[in-house]
Amino acid sequence: MTPQAYNRLTAALATGIFLIVSVLLAGLSSRQSSDALLRRPSTFFTDPSGARALFLVMQQLLPDAAQWRRPLNLLPPPEISHAPSTVIVAGPARPLSAAEADHLERWLGAGGQLILLSANGWPLRQRVRSNATERSPAADEAEQSETFLSRYAPSLRWTNPGKINVAPAAGPSLPAGKITLGWQRSFADTSGARVAASAGNAAIAVEIPVGQGRIIAIADPAMASNAALRRSDNAVWLVSVAAGWRNGSILFDEYHHGFARQRGTAELTRAFLATPWGWCVLQLAAAGLLYIAYRRRFGRIREPPAPQRASPLELLDARAGVLQAAAAQALAADLIVQHLCQNLTKARSKTVDATNLSHELATLARNGAATAAPLQALFAKAKNGERLSDRELVELGRRAGETIRGLRP
Repeated sequence: MTPQAYNRLTAALATGIFLIVSVLLAGLSSRQSSDALLRRPSTFFTDPSGARALFLVMQQLLPDAAQWRRPLNLLPPPEISHAPSTVIVAGPARPLSAAEADHLERWLGAGGQLILLSANGWPLRQRVRSNATERSPAADEAEQSETFLSRYAPSLRWTNPGKINVAPAAGPSLPAGKITLGWQRSFADTSGARVAASAGNAAIAVEIPVGQGRIIAIADPAMASNAALRRSDNAVWLVSVAAGWRNGSILFDEYHHGFARQRGTAELTRAFLATPWGWCVLQLAAAGLLYIAYRRRFGRIREPPAPQRASPLELLDARAGVLQAAAAQALAADLIVQHLCQNLTKARSKTVDATNLSHELATLARNGAATAAPLQALFAKAKNGERLSDRELVELGRRAGETIRGLRP
């Protein structure tokens, strides 16, 4: 094959690949999204099916309202201070795992409240079982139809969805006053559970006690949607149900809408270290650090640095030696007087200097300070420019120090 033919073939192949990719991209971009997440009562969505409006209302009216994006088996116990006491699950798309269901049951028994808006009772995820385990078809069918609500109200049944109804409501869970509720689906059989809210002869919500807590089961998940809130007082009712339970703090479950929180490196590391393999890694790391710290030397051996000496007596001797060598008795007396004036200024909260020091010393003498009178005489002699002897200079410093100590509380 000649180079010219090879180049033509390469160009033809590249053009063909470009056309194929262009057609594929055009076909994919023309298709409308069929993502079911866009039709869920999620607090992230502001479309008619979303529940963003209810979330914003509860943030304004309740002590605390937040989104929960983790598995429900990580819920903190409701008896902990400031822990959320209510969890709202609206139209969950993901089934509930066995671990979550067991933890949620314990959480309810400890005093939590679950507001569940579901049209199927929230199915449970099937447990993975061994192939060797033989089970009857009836047991398999019962396991597949098991829901979270069937644990507490096995005969609970729902009506088929119909048109949107808006009517005055009644029930123990509704606040005082005229409340209208909008719904499309209700309970056909409440299984003997207490009806918490009804409207137009339809049971919309039932209350199921679980230990110290309760479940408020609502038949229509769309009652929390933005579209329903515009037509009725559903938000008023839901806010009153959440606010009337314990501390009024709530969580909106978004994990079962498919919005799981991304776990960072630090959180994944902590989760791994909590496992037996993580403890093994920690022990190996600790053993390695001990070996490095006590069995290895970094660099050559060096003498330890000499400690710094900052003795006040040595500093005083050094300054006195300098003044003595310079024969600066007048300067030494001035320094003593300045130090005394600074301490008197702090003690009296007013300025004391050489001009009014005599007055302050006289005041101290009248108040019973034994050192004030001798100190006043030495200060007057130094102020007049008379030369102090070494003994008088030492006496001036001693009297000034005693006076300063007497000023301290």
